[in-house]
Formats: sequence, structure tokens, C-alpha cells
Amino acid sequence: MNKQTNLRTIEIDAEVVRQIMRDKGWGVETLAPRAKMSTGTISAILKGGHSVYLRNAESLRIALGLSSLRELEEKASDDEGEELSSVRRIHEWQLDDSLSRWITASNALQFRLWKLKHEHLTKHARGKCYDLQGMSSQERNRCHDQLLRHPEVCARIGRHPHIIENITTCEASDKASWWVIDYWIDGETLETVLQAGALQTDAILKILKGIAEGLAVLHSHEIIRRELNPKSILISSESGEAILTEFELAKLLDGSPTVSSRDWLTDPYRAQEASAGDIDIRADVFSWGQIAIHMLTGQCPATGSEVGLLAKTAASPSLKKLIKQCVSISKRSRPSSMQEILQLICEEGCSHE
Repeated sequence: MNKQTNLRTIEIDAEVVRQIMRDKGWGVETLAPRAKMSTGTISAILKGGHSVYLRNAESLRIALGLSSLRELEEKASDDEGEELSSVRRIHEWQLDDSLSRWITASNALQFRLWKLKHEHLTKHARGKCYDLQGMSSQERNRCHDQLLRHPEVCARIGRHPHIIENITTCEASDKASWWVIDYWIDGETLETVLQAGALQTDAILKILKGIAEGLAVLHSHEIIRRELNPKSILISSESGEAILTEFELAKLLDGSPTVSSRDWLTDPYRAQEASAGDIDIRADVFSWGQIAIHMLTGQCPATGSEVGLLAKTAASPSLKKLIKQCVSISKRSRPSSMQEILQLICEEGCSHE
């Protein structure tokens, strides 16, 4: 998040803050230090109509336990999302169903997912709506590469069973939002699948293999996914296969403009070096390992807990050893390619047939 973004202000919904404070039994003196604000600022927010800088709003969001800044503005609204979809369509696509609330990405951009329906044809699409309201021309120019990165990655890869296909990307006619539209896939995110309960070993291996194959094709095109997590992986309800998506923060190694990673929000699936300049495909190897541990144990591993969690699983010694190497803090200790991972996963799959 750069200086220009930090200087943006948003108006906080006082009722949202008051309700959460009531639920938690907090007073102003309790919330203020948690939100890294003065008691005077909190009191002003509670009176209503008070705007704060984006960086302060983000601290308040974290203190209140909200998933996105949009919730500070919309939690008490009955027409959520209408301000960005007054005409309920984007070109030939009509908004059919909301798939998420507003989400704050690691780069601080706000987006929301929609199921779209074609105006004339019996087909659907997956739409990602980015909020551009209140952005200056300078801010929009700064975000340009980020908004185009996903369709650019999809175009470079082309059709692949483990990479989502993009249809188009465009700015809404009112210029209040930017849309990225992909082909529709019936299914859920891996995050949702994991929340539903434990998976069978063969299903786990199938998904891990699909993720590895998707990463391998990205790497073959000199693309590092950089921020892979269960939210950005779709599991097809028809085939059970994994499909990678959400490539806005991917890094291209061919000299294309780099999407800035400064001040990214914390992500336990992301390698430490991913937010620095010295990065290679082993950052994705780390993410794959963290996801593997989550799938095998049912919980996202905190830093330093990986070995202990792995020891409690029924995974084979060879698979445990591989995953342990993948999540090493030192990237030099990780496998140097997804092919090494795929070879062992294929061997594991054969042993379960």
C-alpha cells in the first residue's frame, strides 16, 4: 500500500462499530489501543459521519475482526452492493448471484465475486468486481497492471485443465468498478471444501497433484503464482479437479512490470521471501506445502508448527519428508521444481489404487 493509497479516507459506519463493541463488551478505552487509535478518534467515529485514513480504517477493521473494509461501510445496509451495480449488468453479462461479500486483497484493493448470466445465451461466468470509487487518476494508473495481470496470465497459459480461462476484463460504464470475467466452473473454493470436513486420501492426492500441475505450467511460462492459498483454488464439483485462479498478484519473470508487494497483508500460505524482490518458483513450492499440511491435518499450519502437525497424520514417510522440505523457511532446502513434487505424488497415487 503506497503513500497515495494511505492518504485516502473512508467514512466509517458508526452503528457497525457500536454493535460490535456491544457484542464484545468493549468500551472506548478497550477498542482504542486495539485499533491503534486515540480514544478521541474512536469517540468521533461513534458519533457518526467521521472519516479516517485508509491505514487507520484497516487497523480498526482488524481490531473489530471484520474480513474487509467494506463491512465497516455496509454491514448495516440492506442493499449491499447496489451502489456498484445499479444497472445490474456489465456489458452483455447480468448479475445473477453474489458469491462473496467485499474482500480486501493483500494489495488493499477491494473486490467482490459474482455469478453472471449471459444476456442472450444459456451460460454463466464468474465475475470479479473491483471497487474503483473514490480513486484518483493517479491511483487508477497505479492499479492498472494489477487489474490486467490475471487476464494476461490466463492468455499466456491458454487452455489448461488446472488453470481458469478468462473471457474478458473491462471497466464498468460508470467507471466505478473494474471487472474480470472468467468462464464459469461449478464447484467451491478449496477453503469451503476444507471447512466441510476431512477428505479421503485419494481425493487429497488428486487435488494436490492438480495444484502442482497448475503451478508447473505457470512456471514453464516464467510465471510465479506468489500468493497461492485455498481461497484461490476452485474444486470442480463434476471432476473433483483443482483449478487455479486469482492471478492478480502473480509475478512475471520476463521483464513485465512487477505488481508491487509492499505492505501485503499477512498470509500463512505465502513464503516469507514472496514480498521481497529475490523470489523464484520455490515460493510456490512453499505455498503448495502449506496447503498440503492443511488438507492432511484439517488446519492451517502456523509458522513453526508444520513438523508437529505432519507427525500426527497418516501420510507416508516419503510424503511427510517431501512436505517438510517444501515448507522450509530457507528456500534452498525446498524442492527446486514442481516436477520433483509431481513424481512423488504420482507414486503415492499408484500406491493407493
